[in-house]
Amino acid sequence: GGSSTRLRSKKGAIARLLNHPPRGADVYVEDEAELSLFPTLKRCWMLRGQQRKVRAPGERPPKRQEYGATDWRTGEIVRVRAQKRDAEAFCRLAEKCMQRSAKRKRRVIIVTDGARIHKPEKSKRVADLLQRYGRRLQLRYIPTYSPECMPMEKLWNDWRNNVTHNHDRQALGQLLADSDHYFRRRKRNPQAVLRTIGSPFARRQKCKT
Repeated sequence: GGSSTRLRSKKGAIARLLNHPPRGADVYVEDEAELSLFPTLKRCWMLRGQQRKVRAPGERPPKRQEYGATDWRTGEIVRVRAQKRDAEAFCRLAEKCMQRSAKRKRRVIIVTDGARIHKPEKSKRVADLLQRYGRRLQLRYIPTYSPECMPMEKLWNDWRNNVTHNHDRQALGQLLADSDHYFRRRKRNPQAVLRTIGSPFARRQKCKT
């Protein structure tokens, strides 16, 4: 029907943008993830007869939001941490992307989802941001309910495996330090970041002989 045709069209437009980014523009894939003392749970291996215990820190554990935008060509990650998920933090991240790309004399295209905090018609902050930068900043939205169109989700899945899944941290500061350590490690190898997110700009690894 018409809705499936529109969905295919929107997915195709995002795929074309990622496969053939325009010259003179840095394309960032952007998404958010939550850090909480309440761990994300995942099945894990244990010795027979033993059971791993995961702490439950209460009904309202402290949490933070990690905002990340990865340059689709270079693998460099731009990051912001915030108390909550809102347009103010998203705009801070967009500003950091603008500052980075301005040094490279390039404009910015951010691929993100259609959450209210990302849309100018839902947030005056976002509308003001787009008006201030004009043609130098463009937001492109993946189709609704299409997480497969968001490459940054693959990085967050790896981050969860290393930081939040079944963690036993008792203080938020420890968990924040774990997240910082993860991103410092990823920063050392941007090509590995590109491979994680499935970018076609990742160089092929040479086979050892």
